[in-house]
Amino acid sequence: MSLLTPLGGLPYPQATDTANVPLHMQSLAEAVDGRTVLRFADAATRDAKVTAPVAGMLAWLTSPGRLFHHTGTQWHPVVPGPVHKANSTTGNTASATYVETLAASTGDPTAVTFTAPPSGSVLVQLGARISSNGAASGLMSANIRTGTTLTLAAADTRAAIVSGTNQSSASTQFQVSGLAAGAVCTATAAYKSSTTANTATFVYRFLTVTPLT
Repeated sequence: MSLLTPLGGLPYPQATDTANVPLHMQSLAEAVDGRTVLRFADAATRDAKVTAPVAGMLAWLTSPGRLFHHTGTQWHPVVPGPVHKANSTTGNTASATYVETLAASTGDPTAVTFTAPPSGSVLVQLGARISSNGAASGLMSANIRTGTTLTLAAADTRAAIVSGTNQSSASTQFQVSGLAAGAVCTATAAYKSSTTANTATFVYRFLTVTPLT
């Protein structure tokens, strides 16, 4: 009967075992197989091959080109980094409720997709050059969704705000907590004018989501 190494639990034969080099090498190879960095084309290929992952497994996915580890409940990027989207086009709205698409703009909606970290918390940062054609204010916030479900709606308390006709740069940041670890989420920029009597204009918009540990 093979013995196991004290740290990795890898099998090796005893002197009294029947000599069978191929069998002993196969046992060792199978034990090591799940402990190396596995390589797959994408998550679907990984999940089809690794049907019973365990905590500590590592897998490299060619798409999206990231290293993942298994926490015991789900696969998660080893080093989750910020995701960022910028839109330099000019757009405007006279809506007094938040909208995700601006008139006269291209590239909307401005959104980023991210995987919720084990902490379930992320930092959202956003901003733009904002102005109005009157005394009103232009506000930029963000909607947070888990899948297609709205998790946190855009709000004035989480908005970059500029008042008046002079174009000014404004930004804000806020923390989103309580996200399901491993869930695929989306942050989408949302805009409004403080009154329908005036049009708010937005240019050089950006949106960044940073996972928090």
